[in-house]
Amino acid sequence: MNIKVAITIRSIDLDKALLQELEQMIFQNHRVTDEKLDRIRNNQPVFLVAYDRKRPVGFKLGYVIPDTSTFFSWLGGVHPDYRRQGIAQKLLERQELLSRKMGMNKIYFTSYDRFPAMIKLGKKNGYKLVKSEIDEEEMKYWYEKDLADF
Repeated sequence: MNIKVAITIRSIDLDKALLQELEQMIFQNHRVTDEKLDRIRNNQPVFLVAYDRKRPVGFKLGYVIPDTSTFFSWLGGVHPDYRRQGIAQKLLERQELLSRKMGMNKIYFTSYDRFPAMIKLGKKNGYKLVKSEIDEEEMKYWYEKDLADF
């Protein structure tokens, strides 16, 4: 099922319950821990949520790498029923805009072979592969974009 609707993107305060709800809905698991959230909260987090009216259907969470001008786009996704409608693209564009406004020079993300859509989205938006290595028997990739060029 593919639901076509008008989506709004909101930047909101980091909310563990909402983040875990989104993770469960999109990935069927939770990666977020209290320890990780505490580190993120201390490093200028950007938590963007895509809404279909009042229903959260996607998100992007990132933060500033301490003592750098680099933003790490850590986690994000879109509910399967809402994919292929440009929602991830809108979330990415908003995150880049906010990162530039924060004075960041670079933005990067990591991904794995099991997320080919994320890798494709990054490449489409000018992210360059800067590193790859095996991580727990799966290839992990680091993609980076110079924000000063845009």
